[in-house]
Amino acid sequence: MTPTRDRIESLVMQIQTAFLENPMLSLTLPAAQRRFGMDEVTCAGLLGALVDAQVITKRDGVYQRYVPRPAVRPAA
Repeated sequence: MTPTRDRIESLVMQIQTAFLENPMLSLTLPAAQRRFGMDEVTCAGLLGALVDAQVITKRDGVYQRYVPRPAVRPAA
């Protein structure tokens, strides 16, 4: 069954909220599927969209909250 637009929007907000409320949260794709109750294709797509939007990052197969690095000023 293909998720509806409303369902996709709800899932995006649910995922985003989970990572913003718990900065230490880190999930693999299978763990995210279980936590958010979705199939692999949908989960991978939504996580990928949140990576592209710089809400979360993916490193070594693990998704975590995106934390921008502070700008470094060159030494004078």
